[in-house]
Amino acid sequence: MHVKLKKKFGQNFLIDKNISYKIVNLISNNNLNILEIGPGDGKLTESIIKKKPKNLDLVEIDKDLIFDLSNNFKSYKFINIINEDILKFNINKNYDLVISNLPYNLSSKVLEKLVLLKQNPKVMILMFQKEFAERLLSQNLNSINSLTNCFFKIKFQFNVSKYCFKPVPKVESSVLKFEKLEKSILKKNEIQNFIKFKRYIFSHKRKSLKKVLKKYNIYDRDKLDLRAEKLNLSDLVDIFREVRL
Repeated sequence: MHVKLKKKFGQNFLIDKNISYKIVNLISNNNLNILEIGPGDGKLTESIIKKKPKNLDLVEIDKDLIFDLSNNFKSYKFINIINEDILKFNINKNYDLVISNLPYNLSSKVLEKLVLLKQNPKVMILMFQKEFAERLLSQNLNSINSLTNCFFKIKFQFNVSKYCFKPVPKVESSVLKFEKLEKSILKKNEIQNFIKFKRYIFSHKRKSLKKVLKKYNIYDRDKLDLRAEKLNLSDLVDIFREVRL
């Protein structure tokens, strides 16, 4: 497939087949309902097919890629190709797996959308800029991992050299696996308020919580001597429930 890459879509196509195989080998079962975000030239898709999915939805924003994707995979009746922006696309199916080499500039927004789906996928296998992946895996809480860890257990899988892509990006990448928690830490009616809360406190992350939340009555104020990033997630959620921003 010969196509002009578009900078506005943050396109960096994975060209190393060994990495494609390593990613797909993280898929534990056949016969899954799978969503692939941004299949691009379909190289990773070719490897996913070998896992014999029950259904495979490909959501690709670039209409110039849709024609070739449709031709290349027309013989596979279980593949649905959708020309949509994933941030605007209504994900209304219950997927067993979401898999993607996410554009670096959209990682945070797409991840938040996936985390907040009414029906969380059971597993997500996602590739990110290495620095972003490190923030998700950090022992210190931050705005993105404090939300994600309420719904998923995050596991590091492996790093990917920038030379495995075309064009070569300026940064290295990492593949992470997200496994849905048996029970989410947040209740559905708490989610939107928690998002406001964590954005508020992490916008003042250099201050102790005692200063950030000084106008609120907190039962255990000893917790507030710390900065938000030094709390464990359970304590952060407890404080949120007391504050009720």
